[in-house]
Amino acid sequence: MIEAGFAKVDFTPSGQFPLAGYTHLRERLATRVRDPLEVRALAVRDGGKTIVLLAFDLLLVTPELAQALSQRLKDTGAALIVHATHTPSSLGGLSGSLLARLFMGRPRDWVIPHLVQAGERAARTALEDLAEAEPRAACAILPGLNGNRRDPSGPKDEELSILRLCREKGDGILVSYPGHPVIVAERDHHAASADFPGEVCRLLERDFPFGMFIQGALGGVDVLYPNDPGMSADRNLSMMAVPIAISAINLARQAPACLRKDLAHARLDLSLSGPDCRLAFDEHGFLDLPLRPFMNALVRGLDRSVPMQAIRIGDFALVGTPADLGVGLALAIKETARAAGVKVPVAASETDGYIGYVHPREAYRKVPPRSYWAMAHYENAMNFFGRDTAKAVLDAAKGLVQAVK
Repeated sequence: MIEAGFAKVDFTPSGQFPLAGYTHLRERLATRVRDPLEVRALAVRDGGKTIVLLAFDLLLVTPELAQALSQRLKDTGAALIVHATHTPSSLGGLSGSLLARLFMGRPRDWVIPHLVQAGERAARTALEDLAEAEPRAACAILPGLNGNRRDPSGPKDEELSILRLCREKGDGILVSYPGHPVIVAERDHHAASADFPGEVCRLLERDFPFGMFIQGALGGVDVLYPNDPGMSADRNLSMMAVPIAISAINLARQAPACLRKDLAHARLDLSLSGPDCRLAFDEHGFLDLPLRPFMNALVRGLDRSVPMQAIRIGDFALVGTPADLGVGLALAIKETARAAGVKVPVAASETDGYIGYVHPREAYRKVPPRSYWAMAHYENAMNFFGRDTAKAVLDAAKGLVQAVK
């Protein structure tokens, strides 16, 4: 029988602190806190196997953060998966690389220890909270809350997935839905916020003792962002978060008990070739020639060996990727999992490291309409290790699925 435990810890810093996610000539600093920045922990155990999933309200997970947490929690014997919800209104200053400085501000010595302390506390509290749990899982299409921001005729993923862990001492619910959480960053640029994933969790916790949000596909995925005059961040957040939370709660109430009651986990290391950043689409490849040396220099020194992990809890499975996962690739990973018998699969971005935006090879062949060029070329350039990276990620995901199915 599976056991589950839950916890959350507020890691919002005091005073001014750097925000991650946008490039500026000067650092973007938080001048106010709209809502708390938190790390949420789900611990699961089945016999001698224990796994902890941490979800931080952060832009991304650096290797330094994941490795430091793993070392601090080594004595627990638990496998550790570290995820970020990708909010660009959260704490920056995580890394000293040139690219990280551009997007997250200059590094602060206190940031990683601060996050490790919060993550360790959440993980240990969740482990202490372990109690017998019945897993229930379900998914449904929830339209109208995202779209394809690089190609209007490209694929979309509007699937809402939930895992409910029913316990006598109080249930927990894990929710996943794709969407770039940029609402607060765009409408209240210097406010710290967990954006819509945090709002979803707070709404879930009106009905359940514990809620967790896991980010799905991000590459090519936008968010509900009306251009109505006078639209505020609060109103926009409500328009995005309320449908997700209500739909998730309804799904959770109706979700059937999982036919399988066991737990499985697998991990492998993904090894990539050297930097190969390209801005242009394939048919305009000649434009890359003068830019590639500069772009490759920005990412030189980034880790080329990164972990990928998968966890299956009953009929629910999560495959974590260290990337802004392209929507076409996320759909392929979920299709692979379903073909292997997983009823409710989640393909998660921003897990255990970062290798940039990763789209299937065909996404770089078709030039989108001109109005989509800015975002499409940005995502192209943010593919750090070449346009065949998606194949390596998909092959790794297939291996993980086979190991946990």
